[in-house]
Amino acid sequence: MKKFFMVTPQQAQGHLRKQEYRAEGNSQLAYGETRFPIIPVINGYLDEGEACELITVTYDSDDCRRNIDYLKAEVGSVCESKNASFEIKSIDVPFDDSVASAIRIFQKLIDHVADGDELFACVTFGSKLMPIVLTMALQYAYRLKNDACIECVVYGQIDRSKQPQRARIYDVTALVELDEIVRILADKGVDNPELLLKTIINS
Repeated sequence: MKKFFMVTPQQAQGHLRKQEYRAEGNSQLAYGETRFPIIPVINGYLDEGEACELITVTYDSDDCRRNIDYLKAEVGSVCESKNASFEIKSIDVPFDDSVASAIRIFQKLIDHVADGDELFACVTFGSKLMPIVLTMALQYAYRLKNDACIECVVYGQIDRSKQPQRARIYDVTALVELDEIVRILADKGVDNPELLLKTIINS
C-alpha cells in the first residue's frame, strides 16, 4: 500500500496559509495551492482508484487539531479527484521534545509499516527531531520489511525574506539514499570509501 508520513503543523490560526510550492528537482510534485507539502506528493504519486494511508504525528494542541481538519479536507479533495480511497491515522502525542519522546514516536510509526509498502514522507513540520525520526522509520521499513521501498521524501520551504513570499518543495529522497549507500559501504568494509562515494555522487 502507498503510505504517506508527516507531522501535523502547529501553526496558530491564520498562520497556516495556502501556498503554491514550486517543484524543485521533481516535476511530479507540481501542484496548485496547498497548506501541506504532502498534498503534491499524494497528487503526484497516487494512481486512479488506489487506496492509501496518511499517517501523521499530531501534538496535543488546539492548533494541531484545527490543522488536521484542514489536512483531511485537502487529502479528501485530491483523493476524490482520483476516485481514490484514503484513511488518515493520527499518532496523537503530547508535546515533548525529549529524545525519549522521539523514540516513542519512532516506535509508534513503525507499527504502521508492512511488507510491500510504498513509502512517502514530508519532513517540513514538527520539531527539529522529527525529520530524523521520520527518516529512521522509513529506513526501518526499507531494511527490515520485505519489498518495502522509499519512493519520495520532500521538504517544503517558504522564503519569507521576499515579498511576495516564495514557496518551494524539494525532493530530498537522494539524501536518504545517500545515507543507505554509506551504511552499505561501511558494512562491506570497502577500501577507500571516500573515492567510491565521490564516484557515485558524481555519476
